[in-house]
Amino acid sequence: MLAGCWILYVKIIESQDFVKMWGDVKGSFSSAEGILLTIAAFVLIPVNIAFEAMKWKRSVSPVEDVPFRKAFTAIFTGITAGMFFPNRTGDFLGRIFILEKGNRLRAAMLTFVGNIAQMIVTVSLGCFACVFFIRRFRWLVLLAATAVTTLLLLLFFNIKIFRYLRIFVPGKWRGKADDYMDIFSVFSRKELSVILLLAIAKYAVYSLQFVLLVRASGIRLSYFNTLIPIMMTYFIMTIIPFITVTEIAVRGPICVVVFERWLTINAIANSSSMMVFSASTILWLYNLAVPAIIGLFFIRKLKFLRRSYEY
Repeated sequence: MLAGCWILYVKIIESQDFVKMWGDVKGSFSSAEGILLTIAAFVLIPVNIAFEAMKWKRSVSPVEDVPFRKAFTAIFTGITAGMFFPNRTGDFLGRIFILEKGNRLRAAMLTFVGNIAQMIVTVSLGCFACVFFIRRFRWLVLLAATAVTTLLLLLFFNIKIFRYLRIFVPGKWRGKADDYMDIFSVFSRKELSVILLLAIAKYAVYSLQFVLLVRASGIRLSYFNTLIPIMMTYFIMTIIPFITVTEIAVRGPICVVVFERWLTINAIANSSSMMVFSASTILWLYNLAVPAIIGLFFIRKLKFLRRSYEY
């Protein structure tokens, strides 16, 4: 986080006219086009959450048939609970407590099926984005990206192999572990395909929000040329550990560095640091800060020791 803050200081405050840059950002976001694009990105918040809710609903379906409304609420509570865990890994805590008490441990394990699908989409597309950033060894990078994507898909569609992790469980608990680890065998290829498609849909909506905000900030790139650095940013964010509440100090510098590199590669005049940081910050507010605040109201209704969730 400290490194990220230093990068922001060097890129935005020390090396450029901050007052002028801030004026340019305000001018872009306050223009008619900027306002419309910012509103459009905001309207996509419930769409993004809806796809995540459907993905989680399908993931935990082997242990409980969760109504969509209940799943939609669970995403808000999950975002709130995950704010203080590395890379949002704690979001399952806020989700599983809306389920029947006896299903919670299995549901927690199944939640990771959806998370793995999302990770595969992010890493695979990020690997292919590397092809456009590393031009000297493009074919080698493309081959590596294809290999990584193929391997990840093979593992995902054979996710039942995770049940063999029980061999690492001490003997006296192995019998109990067998009951839980066998849960990974319940998914058919068709069900896994649906979960993966929902992960792709969520990624597409999230990326579209970022594209809209980048364009609202005044950066004039085509949709494709905006999407490539976004894919790279998501990829780097996946492999760098961070705590969600500090994500803004991690995501911002990464976005700034990645976009500056991309604009340099494409021989475009580079004075967009503040614009990129602003777009990234608004995206964070839209998809994490706002849902986390809403989630506080739902979390108050959760009684962790009761057997079901009530509206």
